Amino acid sequence: MNPIHTNKSAGLLRTAMVLICVLILAVFTVGCDEDGSSASKLEEARIAIDDGNYSKAISILDGMTGQEVLEVLASAHAGLAGIDTFEILSQVDDGGTNDGSIDLIGKMLGTGESDTLAAADITTKLAQIDLAKTTLLDSVGGTIATLDDDGKAKLAIYALTDVVLNLGQVISTQNGGSDVVLTEAAINALVVTFDPADFSASLVTKLEDDLDYIALGITALGGQTNDLSEEFTAFRNEVTNNDGTLTDQDLADYLNGL
Repeated sequence: MNPIHTNKSAGLLRTAMVLICVLILAVFTVGCDEDGSSASKLEEARIAIDDGNYSKAISILDGMTGQEVLEVLASAHAGLAGIDTFEILSQVDDGGTNDGSIDLIGKMLGTGESDTLAAADITTKLAQIDLAKTTLLDSVGGTIATLDDDGKAKLAIYALTDVVLNLGQVISTQNGGSDVVLTEAAINALVVTFDPADFSASLVTKLEDDLDYIALGITALGGQTNDLSEEFTAFRNEVTNNDGTLTDQDLADYLNGL
């Protein structure tokens, strides 16, 4: 055998092996970089949410996928609607009345000393809370049963917020498009009577879905064994007149009875 030919073959083989090793290393390095980058962005988004910078969190997560990403993204959309899940839990634990008061969400949605919600902001907040719900459900492929208990509790909070915002929109409309204060005392002081016709069939259907989500949250939180589940239960009972089903008359009676 020609020794020159043999040396050339061996050299080519070594070169090929080196190139293969470099290629494999590059593939693993890129994978690690991508994983590290995703984890870093996710943490950055969480920090932005903690700081109340919800738009920044949404921008950071733009284009990213995965269950954990969508869960955080849902929290960011809820934040833009004015809802902080941890704040709600804190309010209830710190002495909530557990009577299902609309105040629990209403005060958080409003601003200033009077907790006023600007009429112009209601539609925007509704859009964000809808995104929070759909994004959280997308995180489990739309299969609600797949949500863990924490996810079901969050969905219940988003759903309760949706109910309150929609009621706020009806209240504003029936008062000439005015700003609203979504507390029992403020609604009770209104010089207006609500009628079943104020609530469209599509709205009733939407709020029925929300109440179903709230029911899931009650179960996930262990029935009525803690403050938040008791709040959910009491609110759901009040709005549905204690029978678990919802009609336009129920909604009118609820607002008129506050």
